[in-house]
Amino acid sequence: MRYSGLTPTTQREMLQAIGVERQESLFASIPETCRMKRPLDVYGPLPESALLDRLDGMKVPPPRVSLVGAGLYSHYIPSVVDSLVNRSEWVTSYTPYQPEVSQGTLVMYYEFQTYVCQLTGQEIANGGLYDGSTALAEAVLMAKRVRPKAKFVYVSESVHPEYRAVLATYLRFQDMEIRVLPWDRASGRTDFTALTNSPDIVAVVAQTPNFFGVIEDFAAIPEGVFRIAVVNEAQSLALLTPPAADITVGEMQSLGIPIQLGGPTAGFFATRKEFVRQMPGRLVGRSLDRHGSEAYCITLATREQFIRREKATSNICTASGLMCLRSAVYLSLMGRKGLQDVARKSARAALAFRSALAELGMPTKFGGPSFNEFVVDARRRPGVYEALEKRGFLLGLPLGPLYPELEGHYLVALTEIHYPKMAELIGEVKSLAHHS
Repeated sequence: MRYSGLTPTTQREMLQAIGVERQESLFASIPETCRMKRPLDVYGPLPESALLDRLDGMKVPPPRVSLVGAGLYSHYIPSVVDSLVNRSEWVTSYTPYQPEVSQGTLVMYYEFQTYVCQLTGQEIANGGLYDGSTALAEAVLMAKRVRPKAKFVYVSESVHPEYRAVLATYLRFQDMEIRVLPWDRASGRTDFTALTNSPDIVAVVAQTPNFFGVIEDFAAIPEGVFRIAVVNEAQSLALLTPPAADITVGEMQSLGIPIQLGGPTAGFFATRKEFVRQMPGRLVGRSLDRHGSEAYCITLATREQFIRREKATSNICTASGLMCLRSAVYLSLMGRKGLQDVARKSARAALAFRSALAELGMPTKFGGPSFNEFVVDARRRPGVYEALEKRGFLLGLPLGPLYPELEGHYLVALTEIHYPKMAELIGEVKSLAHHS
């Protein structure tokens, strides 16, 4: 716990330095009706030791076993990642405008971009975005710049619900209309039959593996339609063929970033070279300085808001530099074989667990191919989820609140962390299922 002291003396000195007599003057732009007239109801003051004890007592104990994924995945992160990223020269997320003093940060971004291209099969990538959902929204805005006369954005219903909500917020005041593509009730894949190669279509958005864990078939999208692919579980890119898309975006969390209560994370954004001037966010390039030495700098900066103001392709500034660093270090350490090993163990764990659940009368809902996540139908085993939860075992994410037609179904995710414990996990579920 860090200590940051503010005494009446230092407060007066700060106000004097900025030419203000009272602290209240700083809030002059806020209407009186919007200001709180009473002190905050904060417990205390307390001695530091008592405060730490109180905060510790407020913690909710973590589940003993969690098979919840849904966009954030529990993968093992080597301790050397923390050791390297905690070095003082990395402790900033500010955009490296001055290359003379930012070569270390710029090299990191360049490596990050290279890894993203290798994973997605795309030709060019930027230096990261805030997270996967905002990366998706930026991709749709870019598609509109590429196809300015088009109006309709087709979005698969099996794209992460929270991603779709963020996209709807971004497009609320844009000249675009979202149309939803349904998912096939048997396979779990998106039904693209309603699509045509129409000039009115800005883009079609699909996620793979989708929110139900099913791998989508991008070849079913009509030729000529602008395609945006979303990848939530980036570990899948170590094994699966990258989706054939014009823009590939997604979430880097499963590549070296802990879940940490949902954030922060880092998004990635990759596309074809022909669209480079329409890309959002920073783009770091490699060049030579006047001495002929290798040097790195922000390239095509005219796309950014500090140059073009309201005409910029992006207002991304600080982004998630430290999180991009974590992913770059993780990918450097793991390498191709390490990533493939993690992906295979995750897929094998999911296959073994889904087979065991099927034997217990909890079959997999969809027949489409999957990676490490799947939907299980537990309606014939009422009470099993609750019984496991009481023992600190979260079987998955209940889907009823998000998709009412999937009440009694759970989204289950497994990773390489669960792989060595498969016999134990399956045995525990079996023991409770047989008594329910």
